[in-house]
Amino acid sequence: MGKLKLYSKLLLTQAKTKFKKPKEYAIPRCGVSYTRMTKLADEVKGVKIVNNQDTKAKTFKVTSKSPEIVFGLVSQMPEFIVENINSPSKKDKNKLIELGSYLKKLEPLLTNMELYKEASTSLK
Repeated sequence: MGKLKLYSKLLLTQAKTKFKKPKEYAIPRCGVSYTRMTKLADEVKGVKIVNNQDTKAKTFKVTSKSPEIVFGLVSQMPEFIVENINSPSKKDKNKLIELGSYLKKLEPLLTNMELYKEASTSLK
């Protein structure tokens, strides 16, 4: 796809997303502390943390206009879950399986993921 066509598709997608209402997503924490989840969510543009949530809950609630942004946030979580990726413990494996099942649940909502993948590879 040409860069001009890619830019036009990205701009059209961003314009559509701008006027959407944000949805609430409950992300499984998988053992990541509330503070780390907050810091990670602050780094990701387009995600807002839901106020007044239980810090001891097993889920972390955020709002976002696009499920692709939440997918990006959840994709960054394994580096906090598993310290040594070469030899994860049984407990870490279970946490990664839980995170993977959440990503599979989120996949049907992703409509523009291919567009974002193509944009990230061609615009580097």
